[in-house]
Amino acid sequence: MKYRNATEILPLQLLQELQQYAQGETLYIPKVKRRSWGEGTGAKTFYSKRNFDIRNRFLHGVDMEKLSNEYSISEEAVKKIVYKKGDVIMNANETDYGKYFWQNDLVRIRRSKPDDWKHHQHPSYDSDERFFSDYEQELPQDEDLRKESWENYIKANWNSDERILLAFETHDGKYVGGGNLHGINERNGTFGMFVSAEEERYAIAGATLMLNYAFNELRLNNCHTGFIENDTIYQPVFVKLGFRPEGTRRQQVFHKGQYWNENLYGLLAEEFNA
Repeated sequence: MKYRNATEILPLQLLQELQQYAQGETLYIPKVKRRSWGEGTGAKTFYSKRNFDIRNRFLHGVDMEKLSNEYSISEEAVKKIVYKKGDVIMNANETDYGKYFWQNDLVRIRRSKPDDWKHHQHPSYDSDERFFSDYEQELPQDEDLRKESWENYIKANWNSDERILLAFETHDGKYVGGGNLHGINERNGTFGMFVSAEEERYAIAGATLMLNYAFNELRLNNCHTGFIENDTIYQPVFVKLGFRPEGTRRQQVFHKGQYWNENLYGLLAEEFNA
């Protein structure tokens, strides 16, 4: 550090003022604090807002590839932004699953994302399984149209008070199915539910978590659903969950040149908790 005589650089008036506090001593004069990078140009504000938008959109289901293209940065850069410690989004591996509500021995549940469309390519649009789940014969769809339809469906219901869309995963992150709570009527405590999974055990495990949330967190009381007659795909799952027959809507659905009955089932909170 270089020492200089104050008489060489300070005005006389300032020197005399300093001599009232210290004479014949060595003083350290600190540098003026420099502004942080980007504060003068507005770059810091720009990137802070951009990164917040990226994290928020990722939280709402937009995949990294799409974010990379839209913001013209690499996917690796997107990962660094959304997984940055101390911010809104954290790496899923850092979640404390010891206290995670949405899990049991078989599955964990998360919110559905637009990127989940690729898991909904099967069963085929013209299969019996699709008919029994949707009560209708779908028009043919190509991959791009199905992807767009699913993404729009997720976005339209993300903040809905009447429909909650959920995905089922194994504990190692494998997607195995999903479901939704729909038609939620808090005044009357009623709601409907749909589940589908690659194996019945995953459907039952995921549905049990959903029902526990509906009955014991939302304080709803009555879950109702229906099945087209001769349905051997969905109805058995709900029966194993404890749903009971409540009636039949005669000739409710037209398909393949004939009318089909719809069998109505229901489950009460007291029956589920018993």
